[in-house]
Amino acid sequence: MTNSFLVKFNFALLLIISLSNTAFPSECDSTGLKLDPAENYPRWLKNDIYQTSQTSGITFLSESDDGTMQFLLADDTGKIHRFYIKEDTLFNFSEIKFNKEVTDDLVDFPKLDFEEIFFDKLSGNVYLTIEGNGENYLSYHGIYRLMFKDNNVFQDSVVGVEKLDFQPEEVFYENLKRNIGYEGFTADENYFYLGLENVQTSEGNFSGHTVLRVADKNSLEIIKEISTENIGIVSICGLYSDENYSLWGIDRNSKKVFKLIFDEYFNVAEINFFEIKSVIPRYNNFEYIGSLESITIATDKFLFMVDDPWQSYFIPPDEILNQIDETTKDDFKKFIPVIYKFIIE
Repeated sequence: MTNSFLVKFNFALLLIISLSNTAFPSECDSTGLKLDPAENYPRWLKNDIYQTSQTSGITFLSESDDGTMQFLLADDTGKIHRFYIKEDTLFNFSEIKFNKEVTDDLVDFPKLDFEEIFFDKLSGNVYLTIEGNGENYLSYHGIYRLMFKDNNVFQDSVVGVEKLDFQPEEVFYENLKRNIGYEGFTADENYFYLGLENVQTSEGNFSGHTVLRVADKNSLEIIKEISTENIGIVSICGLYSDENYSLWGIDRNSKKVFKLIFDEYFNVAEINFFEIKSVIPRYNNFEYIGSLESITIATDKFLFMVDDPWQSYFIPPDEILNQIDETTKDDFKKFIPVIYKFIIE
């Protein structure tokens, strides 16, 4: 997210940080599905020697025999990290390197604005969405397949990128603006799901809805466009498909997680919402202005989300800063991203 984007995002000025007397609650939808906040979360995306920056994408890769979970993270500063969680709270990181061919392919981008990253466990492919910036921003919007060394996602170098050619082009590029693109991307067995951040108004501000586009995985043909105007979703900033015709997602602007179930014609058959509070790590009675940007599910029961620090408003006001420890203050001032974990029940 750029500073110009943050200025346009004016409605969020209404989200004034205040003290809260309630604990970080579990959320439950009308069907009984629950998201319970994990005990040791949220946490800062760092360890003693490493931190991420402006993290806008997370995807789960695998769990090892000792329970260590492995993820990929994408920063909208043009970096990808391998991320490990051991014993629930021990974090480790390493940076994924790009070879010269890849850096040459990306060198002309005005900004390497990486957004969603997605590992398709059904195909073994990793996909990355990049938002277009600059005067010719449409030329830089795209969804890319990342090719890892030895065709192995567990190698730490990317040796090629391939832009997916979705058709019709006029549908794929419709509503894409400078720094407004596909922040949600995922797939089930047969279809890709492309979530546009927001449909902008003619004045260039955020509207009250967006669109979700569905494409055939084999032909890359966009076969369905779903407006969220009548289903209560303002923005899409992360998607994850847990099974065919089923999507989890983040509506960042409304501070909600949603779950959609489609029928075979991609009509919305069921929708559930979960309100998410952005709370300070280790201080769950204090809220801050968060910007949840990506979502993934690990081992079918843990839902993770990352918060890309909204730098204009990320640091809480003095009345909260004066009640938290110096390390936490410093983490805010360094704009370290935050990771959330929920238990799906």
